Amino acid sequence: MPFYVYENWTAEHKAVVHTGRCGYCNDGKGCHRLKLGKKNGRWLGPFPTLEKAWTAAVNTRRPARGHRCTSIGRTARK
Repeated sequence: MPFYVYENWTAEHKAVVHTGRCGYCNDGKGCHRLKLGKKNGRWLGPFPTLEKAWTAAVNTRRPARGHRCTSIGRTARK
């Protein structure tokens, strides 16, 4: 199962790890029509493991957390 990171530039300036099958992630396509294009953030991935996705989230230099669809839950790290 692939993993993705949503790097959000506006809401909380965070990076959130998702599973590809998560309804919010939708295999890196998101769940909203991108009316604002890439003004709010971007999807990174796919990553083959949760560990690689977590590393990518931390490397954004934003607070990183796992979405509830992952085994890391809402653990936050800076």
